[in-house]
Amino acid sequence: MDPSAPAPAPRRLVLLSPDDAAFAARFLPLVPAALGAGLSVTVVTRVTDQRAAIEAAGARVVPFALGASNRNPMAAGYEAGQLAGILKALEADLLHALGLRAIVVGGTAAAMAGVAARIYQPDDLAALAARGDAAGRLSRLALRGVIRGALATRTTRYLCETPADAAALGLDPADTGLALVGADGLAAAAGTLYAELARA
Repeated sequence: MDPSAPAPAPRRLVLLSPDDAAFAARFLPLVPAALGAGLSVTVVTRVTDQRAAIEAAGARVVPFALGASNRNPMAAGYEAGQLAGILKALEADLLHALGLRAIVVGGTAAAMAGVAARIYQPDDLAALAARGDAAGRLSRLALRGVIRGALATRTTRYLCETPADAAALGLDPADTGLALVGADGLAAAAGTLYAELARA
């Protein structure tokens, strides 16, 4: 190897979150975890008043407003098209989608932009996992079909904060594609996935 050759650019992670306040409150430790895995980090989110805190952690912030409804496919499709343009412009290598809306819109956008490496982190699916009625079972089947089917790739990983979230998606804790947040916390679990996917 030529020692004078420039070092390769770090792989680029995009964290997709509904808003910067929620990201700063719950997910800010993901930024140093990603930086520690050798990734460059961009947070794509609705910007209100926490941009400076996110940038101080070492991430770039790109404004993008995810809609609030999970039930409007036309709006989700329009958002996915916009987001695909952002992912292409950022030359993203890896998408980490935080929450159901981010997974649906982000997973669709990633497919459009050719970003195969994805981490899907659902948010509080315990109520859905606990529902034993026909509507609950149908909702779980539909969710699994989308998140583990149409929006999944060979390099998609699932990061769940509770066993109930994993159960709602029909994920077995022994599944190598699933990481459960343990005693070491979210940053450690995410850092392991980042390091794995940075080498993929």
